[in-house]
Amino acid sequence: MTAFAIKRIILALPIFTATPANGFLTPRARSVSTLAQSPTLRLTRQSSLYASADDSEASSTEASSEEPASKESEEEKAPEEPNDILNSPAFLQRKVEVLRSDVAALDKSIEEANAVYAANKEEWRFDKLNEESRMMQERFTKLGADQTALATVDVVKQMLNVIDTYERAFNAIEPSTDEQHNIVAAYRETYDKILDCFAELNVTKVETVGAEFDYELHQAMMQMVSDEYEEGVVCQEFAPGWVCGDRLIRPAMVAVTA
Repeated sequence: MTAFAIKRIILALPIFTATPANGFLTPRARSVSTLAQSPTLRLTRQSSLYASADDSEASSTEASSEEPASKESEEEKAPEEPNDILNSPAFLQRKVEVLRSDVAALDKSIEEANAVYAANKEEWRFDKLNEESRMMQERFTKLGADQTALATVDVVKQMLNVIDTYERAFNAIEPSTDEQHNIVAAYRETYDKILDCFAELNVTKVETVGAEFDYELHQAMMQMVSDEYEEGVVCQEFAPGWVCGDRLIRPAMVAVTA
């Protein structure tokens, strides 16, 4: 029952202010009559009743508020139990033991795999196979380079006759008119383009005049007395020599100082 309902009941109590007809009052009626005739007593009693009603309401409110608070505290404490279990020394010790056993099992598997690898390596001789494979690749690479060089040499040999013809013409002709100069310039341009192609193929001329005679690169056509060069030095070139890298295409025809 709420405080509001109790207050309404108190206000509904009958207060007698008149004396009965026979002039006699019962003890209960006398007390009620006294209360009705004394405003101070009436107000004091009503105040005490109101206070008791307010106290009962407050106690009921506190009880109802304490009950959820206790439930919330229990709910907050409940999740702490699993954390305590996971952080307990026994659980951590067991976890360490499990991890150690897993590491030991992995180490054992690695040792077994290494043993199998060593046995197969000894049986199939992987090192020897790798060495043979490397040497085979080197042979194929060198063979391909040699084939390219041989093809280049064959092409250049066919072009040397054209180059020799150009050089003999340039040495024999002395242009005198503008038209002749234009013709020689046009042939010179074609000659230079051929030499540029030779340079792209790594084809170069053999060094002759002023170089020491080299029987691998020079072909001596004659000996000459010369005050300009020492003995054994090439003093004149009759036909240029050509090389492709380290491969000789044609030796240079030269004269050597006697």
